Amino acid sequence: MEAPTGRRKLYCGLSFSVLFLVGELYVYSLHFETRAKVLRAHFVVLLQVIFYFISKFIWKSLNSKRPVSAEPGEATFVVEEDPKYLTLWKKTLLGYLILCHSAYLTNYFLMGRDPHWFSLLAYCAIGSYIQLAFALVVLKVVNFGVCTSEFYLRGPSRRERLFSKRTVAFLACFYAAVTSCYAFYSASQMPTIKRVQVPIRGLPEIWENTRIVQLSDIHLGPTVGFTRLSRIVDVVTGLRPDIVVMTGDLVDGPVTSLKRAASPLVNVWSKLGNYFVTGNHEYYTGDVDNWLQTLRVEINFHPLHNSNVKLIPPDGKDTDAICLAGTDDPEAHLMGYTGHGPDLDRALKTCDQTQPVILLTHQPRAAKAALHSPYRIDLVLAGHTHGGQFIPMNLGAYFLNPFFAGLYEYKNSHVYVSQGTQFFGIPFRMGSTMEITEITLYKARKWEES
Repeated sequence: MEAPTGRRKLYCGLSFSVLFLVGELYVYSLHFETRAKVLRAHFVVLLQVIFYFISKFIWKSLNSKRPVSAEPGEATFVVEEDPKYLTLWKKTLLGYLILCHSAYLTNYFLMGRDPHWFSLLAYCAIGSYIQLAFALVVLKVVNFGVCTSEFYLRGPSRRERLFSKRTVAFLACFYAAVTSCYAFYSASQMPTIKRVQVPIRGLPEIWENTRIVQLSDIHLGPTVGFTRLSRIVDVVTGLRPDIVVMTGDLVDGPVTSLKRAASPLVNVWSKLGNYFVTGNHEYYTGDVDNWLQTLRVEINFHPLHNSNVKLIPPDGKDTDAICLAGTDDPEAHLMGYTGHGPDLDRALKTCDQTQPVILLTHQPRAAKAALHSPYRIDLVLAGHTHGGQFIPMNLGAYFLNPFFAGLYEYKNSHVYVSQGTQFFGIPFRMGSTMEITEITLYKARKWEES
């Protein structure tokens, strides 16, 4: 009986793989806007599968009966809990897990001018859910380590856990509650104004002390809307910048849902213009072309779609120009967007290589690729990482990106990675900072040509 059962499993696995491959080929044959929507749905389904296993782990960790240890050689027994208490606890936990699973579904139904209360509640729940799962894993690993060390050092008879199951559950819930409250409070505050000075080789005197204000990763959508953006715009306008740039991930939905939420950007003012490059989330919306048109025509942000502009101060000459260039996000290729995707040649080939060049791109890995190109680039402004946004996500963001957060000197150039002006989905900030970045340019001395 074993062999037929094994063959059936193999055939089922192969059939599933073939169907999945055919399905993916079909998805990539669709129009890119439809494809983006289908792939987004795929992502939600995949997320629900992952959450299922996490929820199962949490359910088992928080619902086990309390074992009472006995002396060596004696039987272990279990103390039964109050049935009413257990029923109430299980119903509460089940409701909490269902709320967590519903968070990403609100992206389809509850986006508008300002966040809906249910979206905020569901995303706060998913943030605490991550904290809870993280704490449970850490505590169980500690318990396992203690058990293992006791086993090897003192033998099987002295093998003990540091924490009981009930203590693990209590500590994990306490940690999740405290960190979630702190992270939510941090995210509810206004972004910090970060002031950074960057040396630029060959910078004309007229550009000395020019101020560029960088916004990034605002993520208008289920938890960020009109009210938050209005407050950010007021801060930016008060800085009276020379240039305003936005390095991607402005939106998490289509123009029809979020146009009113984005409307405060009309009031952004700067002396030499406002500029925008796409992030990966603009492509996930399936509506990137409409967003670029809306930004250009109605919101007064000039998209740098693998293109550049020559910036000259009011009293300057052509010899005083700076080339401000921008490239599309690499995710455009993954999503199969026709006419989109990073193209350094298009973005930089018309820049005068004897004059300073500033490049806008969303992802740090795209920044690193650009700095390995033959083109002159003096400064790259990027975002994407959010500084990890909150623990334990910070660790993954740190190792997955060549530049994580802040200012880097690289190959006689500089890269500045913003930690984001707001947050993606979960309204939590812990171990990272929301920022509006004010970058002041000055003439570099160390790289001056003799």
